[in-house]
Amino acid sequence: MARGLTESDVHAAADAVLAGGQRPTVERIRTYLGTGSPNTVTRWLETWWRAVGARLAAQQARLALPEAPAEVAAAASDMRGAGARDD
Repeated sequence: MARGLTESDVHAAADAVLAGGQRPTVERIRTYLGTGSPNTVTRWLETWWRAVGARLAAQQARLALPEAPAEVAAAASDMRGAGARDD
C-alpha cells in the first residue's frame, strides 16, 4: 500500500538539500525525493521554514555548553531566555 509524502520526509529532504549547499525549494525537494506533488511539498516546506529559526537557536544553545549534560544545558538556556525577557 502506497503512503503519502509526510512532513518528516520533506523536512529531512530540506535538511539534506541545505547540507548540500543549496536552498531548499519545492523542485529541489521533489528531485531529492523523486516524488511528491508540488502542493504537498509546498505545505510541508513552509512548516520547515517556520521551524528553522527555533532549530538554529536550540543548536546554538547546545553548542554554548557542549560539556554540560543535555538537561543542564536546557535549564541554562531556559534561565538565560527568562532573564532576557525580564530586562
